[in-house]
Amino acid sequence: MDSFTLVDSILNFSSTLTLLGDSNLWAFLGKLSALGKVALGLGFVIFIHELGHFVAAKTFGVRCDKFYVGFDVPIKLGPIQLPRTLGKFKWGETEYGIGIIPLGGYVKMLGQDDDPRAAKEEAERARAGGNEVQPLDPRSYPAKPVWQRMIIISAGVVMNLISAIFLAGAAYFFGVPYTPSMVGNPTAGGPAWLAGFESGDRVVRVGANASDDSNMRFEDMTVGFIIHGMDSADKPLEVQVDRAGQRQVFNPTPSPKYRPDKKTLLGFTIERSNALMGEIVHPFSKMDADQLGLKAGDRIVSVNGEALPIPAGLEVPIASEIRRRMAAKWNEPVTLGIERKANPEKKIEARSYEVVIQPVARKTLGIGFAIDPITAVRTGSTGEKAGFQVGDLITAIDGTPIVDGLKVPVEFASRAGKEVRFTIQRGTETKELTVASPAPAVFDYFSPTGSGELSLGGVGVAFGVSSTISYLDPEVAKGKSIQVGDKLAQYRWSPTDEQKKAADKFISVDVASQTRKIDSFYNTVSLSEFIQEYLPVDSKMDCELIRDNKTISTQLNIVYSANDFSTDERGLLLAPITEIHKTSSVGTALKLGLRETKKRFGEVLGFLKLLFRGKVGMDGVAGPLRLFDIATQEASNSTSRLLLFLTLLSANLAILNFLPIPALDGGHMMFLTAEAIRGKPINEDWQIRLTMAGVLGLLCLMAFVILKDIGSYL
Repeated sequence: MDSFTLVDSILNFSSTLTLLGDSNLWAFLGKLSALGKVALGLGFVIFIHELGHFVAAKTFGVRCDKFYVGFDVPIKLGPIQLPRTLGKFKWGETEYGIGIIPLGGYVKMLGQDDDPRAAKEEAERARAGGNEVQPLDPRSYPAKPVWQRMIIISAGVVMNLISAIFLAGAAYFFGVPYTPSMVGNPTAGGPAWLAGFESGDRVVRVGANASDDSNMRFEDMTVGFIIHGMDSADKPLEVQVDRAGQRQVFNPTPSPKYRPDKKTLLGFTIERSNALMGEIVHPFSKMDADQLGLKAGDRIVSVNGEALPIPAGLEVPIASEIRRRMAAKWNEPVTLGIERKANPEKKIEARSYEVVIQPVARKTLGIGFAIDPITAVRTGSTGEKAGFQVGDLITAIDGTPIVDGLKVPVEFASRAGKEVRFTIQRGTETKELTVASPAPAVFDYFSPTGSGELSLGGVGVAFGVSSTISYLDPEVAKGKSIQVGDKLAQYRWSPTDEQKKAADKFISVDVASQTRKIDSFYNTVSLSEFIQEYLPVDSKMDCELIRDNKTISTQLNIVYSANDFSTDERGLLLAPITEIHKTSSVGTALKLGLRETKKRFGEVLGFLKLLFRGKVGMDGVAGPLRLFDIATQEASNSTSRLLLFLTLLSANLAILNFLPIPALDGGHMMFLTAEAIRGKPINEDWQIRLTMAGVLGLLCLMAFVILKDIGSYL
């Protein structure tokens, strides 16, 4: 019984065979181990599906000639004839083997062949003398009653669903590590920021009709936002969060402005822990971790002598509390209290100590940009009460004209605890509004990609920044074709080979060095934050400017600002919060496995509905190479995560294989249903023609998604 799957095992080791040193060797061996797990896992899913067909066929006395995982088709490359199998053996009347083409599997039954070219020959073979008037062999598939053939056809899908429950149950029994659906930093002007989400909120429900999930994974939550955007763009989504034990209900509208593929999100980061990552500090930070005495795994427990609070349900403080306290003193030294746990194996002793982190200068191109109008005002905020409205243009602060829109958040924060007078332009009117700057100072999170908004921290007012250059450092202007009034049209980071090598450990250099046009996704705010978070000082930025409808090219240097400082963790890298969902009860594990399977089954059905309604473009469809890549990532994370991915894959296989398409199990069931209603089979020639059309359609689809996958990696 052929079963087409979205599984492939095309592997490319060319990028991993160049090994330099033990660390690379261990990384290679780890990758190899993950690939082995994936191959076994995917093979198991296919095997289980075909086993369902095989056992059902044997139960009803059908003769099975072959049982294969993979297809044993002949492949010839010029004069070279490749082997059809990776191994085979015969036991009784059945040949068991592993085919050379890992795109599925099949059970070959007497009188049944999904290859249209062999269908007639197989039908004749099922008859005693090869003559149509001869009776069918009683052990052939066509000789069995319709209800038995229906069971045989559906047994593969049933087995996949049963195995999915056990796969997910095993994952939860051994423990599934995951990043919880906890809000890190809401992005200024974004849906979460507008709705009132706060750092530390834990999302427990996405959608009014969904059920609570206290162990929701961050990626599952994100998928919920994206699916809602596909189905109901521009409509609010009910999201419920747990905030310190209290339930909060919000109705934000997911936005496509945070991703270049326009998939909708709410605009907040993953929450992180208080533990330092392996790199400790950003590769391009001015801080020296060794000089400070910091080690990977050290935990920040206090800031300026104030102990960090531990949120309900967690065992450690969260990074957003560290960021908030450090940002409040952005231009002053900050003292961090550090705790180090003992590790006898690595000869590390327990230690409590303090380090002083100096202010870190922001990186800049030496240019500033004109402020744009206010884009968002949070309902009920201090800013709304002060009279700010969307569309207002802030022109001055305390009577001083705004020269650089990028510096407005710092100008506001520098007046912490004071009343601040804003001059705004509203249409043809000029107004003055007064609002208090929070004390201690507050800085909302600004996204390094998308968004393009800054804010008056803590008062709920967000604004844009234009592409028009409004400020120019005199040193930058020397010898450069640039002047105030020019518009930045596009930019491209131009790193040296040494800078590429240093950056490659932290970001994709190929992606970071692409040419980016100034638009709604890549704008001057995201450019500024992109420079802060990812690029080294002393590297070059190729810029194209527009002046009087003419294009001007120039190259600017990334330098440290003399009087502007970082408003985040100053280069410290903190590890994401990781939790483990585990149960020691077999019964509970199976209940969780059933819930997981139902959830994934429902997600696949929901996605297919959106696909058929035209709500999902082909960009939203993953092919076999992409699926294999995701499976490898999950296997590298943990075996339990791979088991959950195989649960999702089993649900996919169960549904996709039962679609009413000739050549799939669903197509066979369609023919059998028609036979049961009519009292006789569909004309054999018509079955062959329809099956041929189904095979061609599936081959075209397979070729498309494989080429699409290849294109995504180029």
